[in-house]
Amino acid sequence: MPDSIASPDTDAYRAANRAQLIAADPVHSVWVAANAGSGKTKVLIDRVARLLLKGAAPDSILCVTYTKAAANEMLQRLFDRLGKWSIMDEAALRHELTRLEQRDQNPYTEDEIKAARALFARALETPGGLRIETIHAFCARVLRRFPLEAHIAPGFGEMDERDADHLWQEALKTGLAEAAQTVPEALDKVSVAGGGYGALSGLTAARQAARLMLEFVHRHNQDAASIEAAIQAALRAPDESETELLAKAMGPDLPIQALQSLITLLETDGKAGSLRTAATLRKTLDASDPAEAWSHYQTVFLTGTGSWRKTILSKPVLKASLAADLFLTDTVPEGAEIIRIRQLIADLNAARLYARSTALVQLAYPVLADYERLKEARAAVDFDDLIQLTHALLTQKAAASWVLYKLDGGLNHVLLDEAQDTSSDQWALLNALTTEFF
Repeated sequence: MPDSIASPDTDAYRAANRAQLIAADPVHSVWVAANAGSGKTKVLIDRVARLLLKGAAPDSILCVTYTKAAANEMLQRLFDRLGKWSIMDEAALRHELTRLEQRDQNPYTEDEIKAARALFARALETPGGLRIETIHAFCARVLRRFPLEAHIAPGFGEMDERDADHLWQEALKTGLAEAAQTVPEALDKVSVAGGGYGALSGLTAARQAARLMLEFVHRHNQDAASIEAAIQAALRAPDESETELLAKAMGPDLPIQALQSLITLLETDGKAGSLRTAATLRKTLDASDPAEAWSHYQTVFLTGTGSWRKTILSKPVLKASLAADLFLTDTVPEGAEIIRIRQLIADLNAARLYARSTALVQLAYPVLADYERLKEARAAVDFDDLIQLTHALLTQKAAASWVLYKLDGGLNHVLLDEAQDTSSDQWALLNALTTEFF
């Protein structure tokens, strides 16, 4: 327990209070960053109240929250405040409004007091109520208003996470059983890439981008060669596989004679770092296969975390032209072996990603297609569908301009709670809605 309770009448408290008042002022477009429990939600409610006091229509304000619980809490707190205003005696109400709007030099008129008292009734009578809702609830409302433009069944139902997961598990069970028979190599690649989570890791990621993957496959008419070519071009992946790249790099392209001479040079230098590098090079040359050779050789260039080493060889060793020609890193161009290995690592990464990506498409597409079929049979959408369909409606569809025009006609203020948790697709929605504001 603290020895005493500090008075809030401090410079820090007054500064925080001033910052809250500025952030709640609708005149400013603001971004609030503050610790948990510091009053961000209060600021947001203050801002909505001040918008209403300035005459903004309740349905012209959109407040997007992260959870239903947050939306319900904010609605409750706002209605509590407006309800108190409706029955508060005039002196107390004038004091409350003065504190909120900082209009101590501008007394409120009788009409302004009456308008403040009427806000509770105005909010209650607004069709659909105050728009304090989750992003998913907002998307559902937009899609129900424009189902034909969004190419969705007008009477669609929204699945909660439990129902969506049930359908996903059904599609997953069927898809994995078929994959084990039809594309076992793809299943193996995705499982290995997923580590401890196995194939579920990649399939879960694919589910989160389901519509993008389905559109990609359909755009290429489900043709495997076309899909693979598109992925290869996007990743700038080489034609060779990871195995083929290593066989060439650790075989005919490896400067064996130069490395043998360098081993002698390093051992003559005798320093601990030089001796370790010499030992690693010997292991590389003595390896029984390219993969084993690379497992040793890459440690000359890369740290344990995979980042490029700041120094490959010591300065005394680099004085020898043999070492400098191969391993110099602080000049342009760099040493020949430095250049070759940089390119090899880039090619290996691209080849590895290409192999995993094509395998994931092979594995995930049937599962995603079955999941979509199960949803369509129920005229249902999940949370991801709500975001992605609305995103497409506002940014990609031919009717986007018309939809935005209709929405903009009644929407003048957007407030976003917990902005740090907002995804890129959600930001795209909000940006589309607010472009006309600026």
